Amino acid sequence: MRISTQQAFQSGVTAMQRAQSELSHTQLQLATGRRILTPADDPAGATQAGQLNAAIRANEQYQRNADYAQPRLEQEEASIIAMENLLQRARELVLAGNNDTQNDQTRSYLASEIHQLRDDLIDIANTRDANDEYLFAGTRSFVQPFNKEADGSVGYVGAQGAGAVREVELSSTSTIAVGDSGDVLFMDLPERSGLVLEAQQPLGNTGSLVVEETQIRDREDFDATAGERFEIRFADNAGTMEYSVVDDLGNVVLDKSGTPIQGVAYNSGDAIEFAGRSVTLTGAPADGDTVVSRPAEHRDIFATLDAIATALETPVSDPEVRARLSESVEIALGNIDSGLDRLSDVRSTVGSRLQTLETQTELNAERELNLESTLSDIQDVDYAEAISRFKLQEIVLQAAQQTYVQVNRLSLFDFL
Repeated sequence: MRISTQQAFQSGVTAMQRAQSELSHTQLQLATGRRILTPADDPAGATQAGQLNAAIRANEQYQRNADYAQPRLEQEEASIIAMENLLQRARELVLAGNNDTQNDQTRSYLASEIHQLRDDLIDIANTRDANDEYLFAGTRSFVQPFNKEADGSVGYVGAQGAGAVREVELSSTSTIAVGDSGDVLFMDLPERSGLVLEAQQPLGNTGSLVVEETQIRDREDFDATAGERFEIRFADNAGTMEYSVVDDLGNVVLDKSGTPIQGVAYNSGDAIEFAGRSVTLTGAPADGDTVVSRPAEHRDIFATLDAIATALETPVSDPEVRARLSESVEIALGNIDSGLDRLSDVRSTVGSRLQTLETQTELNAERELNLESTLSDIQDVDYAEAISRFKLQEIVLQAAQQTYVQVNRLSLFDFL
């Protein structure tokens, strides 16, 4: 085969360029610490590395979500503790106000402190977080949730119902609520004991009846009349105390067998059953006494504090007013207890969510370590192998350069 001078020169240049390219590639691997610089270096490995990088970015986002949720929940827990302390103090004041040693003036002092506690409660309910978002406004976090209305009541304008609270993802399969709406915490509280069903005695009763227990006996029958109000009416029939059960229209209620509940002899401690519910009474009723059975109503904690403060401010001028005050105290204590129960329930869920965040943070850290370790195995360079290869390629390049110099000196004219 005949080799021209141009071919010899071109072959030498090509060899040097190839050796230089390989050396530069290895040098770049050593400089970056990456074995895969382009997908062409390892198509399968590059695909795996891309998937692992996406998983790492997703895991980092999950952790950012957790880092966002944790301080909000911690602040919410601290706010709930403060609110519990306020309601406990209000409860003490209500109990003190019902004491016969109090007079109109001292009760007015107690009422003033309850008004102040209500205002403090509103301030806490309008707490903002570090991002200047309202803590208890739900998804309407830049709108002040609680406002005083013209009539003195407190209105809620934050988010309500399903989707009212913002949720963030902690993993591909789990989410967590980063707060609670003020509607749940303060506004939609079961009245008095917080039961689904209640039985109350009107002020006009003169006997010694005591409501011992209210229960749901038959869920189907109860659901059919869940929103209705019933009265147990007592009447003295020739020395025997009897009772009848009527609905809001005054119609006699039927028992499960279809028999009218009318003129039934009353025995203290026996359960009176009707419309899927059961009411147990003790004591001796007087002729004309009644007991009202109804679903537990809902009201906000601010209205409860306002109502008892107003009752304490009312001068006690006669026994009837004193009886109304006692009833107001009883209702207020039940409603405050209902509010405390709600705060306690929500605080428990906040604690559970904080525990979940702590556990998930540990899982995220472990997952990120595993992902980065696997990614390193795929794309990171083996320095010992790469340095050895670099030295060999350096020798190859030097050899190519030296042979090119020698070939470059060959010329037919040197021998003429």
